[in-house]
Amino acid sequence: MTEPFDLIAFGETMLSLIAVDGSLDLATTFRATHGGAESNACVAIGRLGGRAAWVGRVGRDPSGERIVAALAAEGVDVAWVATDPDRSTGLILRDASGVVRYQRAGSAASVAGPSVLDDVPVEDARAVLTTGITAMLGPDPAESANALFRRARGVRALDVNLRRGLWGSERAVELISPLVRSADLVFGGIHELRALEPGASAEDVARAIAARGPREVVVKQGSAGAGALDPDGRWHEVAPAPAREVDPIGAGDAFGAAYLWVRLRGGSVPDALAEGARCGAAVAATIGDAEGVPRVAQK
Repeated sequence: MTEPFDLIAFGETMLSLIAVDGSLDLATTFRATHGGAESNACVAIGRLGGRAAWVGRVGRDPSGERIVAALAAEGVDVAWVATDPDRSTGLILRDASGVVRYQRAGSAASVAGPSVLDDVPVEDARAVLTTGITAMLGPDPAESANALFRRARGVRALDVNLRRGLWGSERAVELISPLVRSADLVFGGIHELRALEPGASAEDVARAIAARGPREVVVKQGSAGAGALDPDGRWHEVAPAPAREVDPIGAGDAFGAAYLWVRLRGGSVPDALAEGARCGAAVAATIGDAEGVPRVAQK
């Protein structure tokens, strides 16, 4: 019998073109890769030794084909990736300084309704993951994200990931709140979580989020490190791992995936924070959304 997936993640993945020789407006050389919070997490879980599947919708175009092939090459299961014959795969244009421009309006992922989850063994997965981005892409993916959590029997993990310029960005709190209430584990940057629950400190914010239902809340604070409220109500903190920051995009996804991986294996919250910091720093030191995630042999 096939082992259950450690992680099934649902969301949008786009072709990512990264300026590598200057700012986005002046660069002449770009590196082509792929980017998406959920698929980044799948890559990280796979590199750390787990089994992951990404569920999503891409266009019937070279970008979509490239994404699916790249994820499969990483060992991510792509059996449930749908192909849209009429809508295109989204595009990210960005540079290493953090400037990002999206071309995703009307993308294939924006109409990924609940049928994309048909036949996906959600109930058997040890954990499922989606993000606030998915809830803001359109009514169909928002409905699908909630359906994912309703079907899940393992850990339901949510990375809040607020983004501007999406279909539901102006109603982010409204759209994300049902996922927060259903989640077991919530991740978010301090400013993102404060948009949901104000608080003077990271711990205050985490406790306010936990009062909505999640049993575990992780607060990412960039150069200030990270903290987590464990299921017993204890607060833990970790300093950021030392790193030379080259490209910050994707570091938070790696942090969250590594944290989740440690917890799925029975590790403590402090150990999960430390592993998250290690993997996040490794990604920040490398060009690309997930290329820098250490593989299991690179301990």
